[in-house]
Formats: sequence, C-alpha cells, structure tokens
Amino acid sequence: MIKKRKGTVNMLSAAMIFGDKMVLQREKPIAVWGSADPGVEVKVSLDGAKAVAAADESGSWKVSLPAHAAARGLTLTAESGGEKLAYTDVSVGEVWIAGGQSNMEFYLGFEKNYEEVLASFESEDVRFFDYPDVAYEGELNDRNYIHEGFWRSSTREDLGYFSAVGFYFARDLQRALGVPVGIVGCNWSGTTASAWMDPAFLRGTPGEIWLRDYEKFEAEIDKDEFMRRYLQNPMNDTTDRLALPFNIKSLKIGLTQEEQAAAMQEIGTGDADVSGFVFAGRPGGLYSTMVRKIAPYTSRGVIWYQGESDGDAHPEVYDEVFSRMIANWRELWADALPFLFVQLAPFRKWMMSSGDNYGIVRKCQEEVSKTVAGTWMTTTGDAGMEYDIHPKNKKPVGERLALLALGHVYGQDILCDPPELESACIEEKSLILTFRNAEGLHLKGECVNALQLVTEEGNVLDASEGEIIHGKLVVDLRNTGCPDVRKIREIRFAQELYYEVNLYNGAGIPAKPFVRRII
Repeated sequence: MIKKRKGTVNMLSAAMIFGDKMVLQREKPIAVWGSADPGVEVKVSLDGAKAVAAADESGSWKVSLPAHAAARGLTLTAESGGEKLAYTDVSVGEVWIAGGQSNMEFYLGFEKNYEEVLASFESEDVRFFDYPDVAYEGELNDRNYIHEGFWRSSTREDLGYFSAVGFYFARDLQRALGVPVGIVGCNWSGTTASAWMDPAFLRGTPGEIWLRDYEKFEAEIDKDEFMRRYLQNPMNDTTDRLALPFNIKSLKIGLTQEEQAAAMQEIGTGDADVSGFVFAGRPGGLYSTMVRKIAPYTSRGVIWYQGESDGDAHPEVYDEVFSRMIANWRELWADALPFLFVQLAPFRKWMMSSGDNYGIVRKCQEEVSKTVAGTWMTTTGDAGMEYDIHPKNKKPVGERLALLALGHVYGQDILCDPPELESACIEEKSLILTFRNAEGLHLKGECVNALQLVTEEGNVLDASEGEIIHGKLVVDLRNTGCPDVRKIREIRFAQELYYEVNLYNGAGIPAKPFVRRII
C-alpha cells in the first residue's frame, strides 16, 4: 500500500529489487534502501525487527535490519509519515547474484531440458529476480520493461524467464540446504568484463587498454546521431527477450552455419552499434546502470559466466580485468563475496564470433582461480557446441556451480572441483598422468579425447589409447606416431578450438585444460 502526502516531492520508494516474493539473505544484516523526501524519517520492519534512517539531501535512505534465520511468508514494510510500502510473501534464505553475458542470461525457456523441468518441477522455494537490461540512465522510462524487474517463483508461467544456469544452480542448492534460494540476474549478452566494473579499477592496470579504445571511439562519433541509431535499432530493445526474433532463431532452435547466415539476412541485425557510448559494452556502462542498482542487496555470493566477448579483443588482459572487477564488486558490497565462475566451453565459430582466443581466456580464468582468494572455477569441456556459442544444455553448468558452492561456501565434505593435472611422467612406452580432485576418475568411452603430444620437431600427435589404472590415467604411446618417446616435449589437453573432454571424476566433472612441458 502506498499513500502520497500532499505537497511532497519524492514518493516513498524502495529500490526496484525489493518486492513481493523476494528472497532475503539469511544470517547476515539485511540492507534495505530507497528514496523519500529529503530529511524525512523512514522506518523499516521485518518480522518484529525494526530499523530507522532519515533520507539525505538527495532523498536517498538506507537501513540495515538485523540478521534473520531462514523463514517464509514474511512481510517487509517501510513507512514514512502517511506513506507505507508493504512487500508480502517474503522469504529468507540464500541469495546469489547471477552475472555475466549471454550464457548466463540464457533463458530456461530456450534450454534443452526445459520441457522436462516444466513437467517435474514447481517450488515456492526457488525464486528469481532479473534486473532489466539498461544501457543508459533513463532507459527504464524509454522502454516498456514488463518481463523484468520483479520477483518470480518457479511456476509454469515464470520458469521460462529464469536464467537456465541460475535455475539449475538454485534448484540444487535448495534441495541440499532445505531453505529458500533466490537468484538475482544481472547480466547482458555480448558484454566484456570491463562493462561490469568501475573504470577507476582499470586505470593503472593492463586493462586500461579498454578505456583507451573507448576514448578513441567516442572522439570519432556524433553522439546525437549515434543515440538516434541506437534507439531505432530493434536489436537494442531487449524488453522481451523470449519473443525477440533473433533470439528465437539463434538461441532456442540452434542453427547450422548455413542457417545462421540465412537467419542473419532474414532478421537483419542492422547497425548494432556494439561499442557505442550508450551501448551496454562500454567500459563501466553496466556497472553504472545495472550493478549499482542492485548493490548492496545482501547476498551470499556471485555465480559468473562470461568471457566470450573478451576473447574478441584483448584476451591477454582478462585475468587482470576480471580480478579487478571482483575487487570492485567486493568493495561495492562491502563484503568479500565468493565468486564461482565457469571456464569457457569449447567452441569454433558462430555467426560473426569465433573461439580463436578462447584458449587465452581460459588460461586467464585459471589464473584468477589460483590467485584471487574466495574464487573457484568449474569446467565445461564436455558441454560446448562446435558451431554455436550458446550451448543448449545448461544443466551441468548450474549443477557444477552448485557443487562448488556446497563444497567451498557451505563447507560440505564433497568432491566439487574439476580434475586438475598434478604430475606427468613417461615410463618406457607409457605416459602416466596424475590428477588432483580425482576420486572416481574414469573415462566415458573407449579412448581418451582431446589429448595431444608435441615432439621436439614440433609435430602434434594424438594420444588416445589410455585407461585408468590405480586412479591414474595411463596412456599407451606406442601407436602415436612417435617411435622415440624421448623426443616428446609437451603434453596438451583440451587445447584445440573444439574438443569433447571425456575424462571425469566421481562427481561427473570433466578435467581442466592443461599444457605441461616434458624436460
């Protein structure tokens, strides 16, 4: 209920993320904020707990409610004079932010297992909020965002709008923890990590190259004309992504290369303006128009699936950019949020995109997982599509992120990390590979996929004859085309543009890519 006092300038309001059916984070102080008349007092209450704050000169207010145990069916209220906000059917449980680009944004309604989910899953304990795609200040008023910006529960009507990765992650967490789980979607297709961070965090780092690129671009364009083109291009209106013709053609169905070309011509992408000053991809753009709008909504952590667009330019600085982005978000939330992220899937070519530089990005992602505290990475070496940048099977991705959360964040004693090469040696005519996180190590199939040898002459040879012996991968080198194993100088695993890893641990997680020199 909202009542406005006569003569007031600002109506009492809370940030968009607060609404009916929302999930609040358990066991942490709960941040609530919004706007009101400057100087007026705002009282916020939840289940008997209360907090009070006065709106500042700009009309902004913020309170912190005490930590609350998991609960359901609560009401959160905010009052100021004669005005009152009341949000009902509020749950308290686990909240995770789902960030990144199109593979995190990818709707469950387009996903391979969607019909199975519709037939078998309905729960009031799995909920989702998707922040609208907003590229510039004021766009919320310029477009009709009727499908985003409010909380959904897992009903047949709403499931299609969930992030597919976010859904499978939340479903498995809810089953394991027995508490409500809420996912806050904050993602946009075709965006680099630089778009999701304060540009100040790029300055003085190798990632500053993104700022220099943008400054050069901005100096060369007519901003008024650019804005006109941006607003006229239907590709830039993402207010109903499930109905967007391009998405229906390219995401739901999955196209051959020939069909991709035909779809591009049929739909017409127009002047996409993919690096413009109002486009989502500009450095700091989405940090300003999206991330800051949901911060500091109290959360347990972040799941992240992004990096494809960084492969198109400056992939070599991705580790620095992503590391600084994580630091930026943690500062903004004033919380050392865990980051669980997805290593890029194998991929060769899709429309105008290519996986040529994905190997570089994967190495950078590996580096972040090793050097930034509170980050963990899962792998998708078995879940890519050779000619589609959007793999349709998101189920294993969400499930593997959930394993990381359960093991590293919630402290369960489970196998949750990918097999990782520990040592490699050659004994007579066999290559013996030892892995960490290798309980239950096994191959699916009769041979080893994606394993290659490099000789001192530079020849690249497949090494596919292998088996698991005493928990190690033992590869027979006799039929590799290298008669003298002393000339093997390097072992490569999952280093081609497209591959299908079939080496798993007992948790069903595929082994990570690696390159190992043999001295």
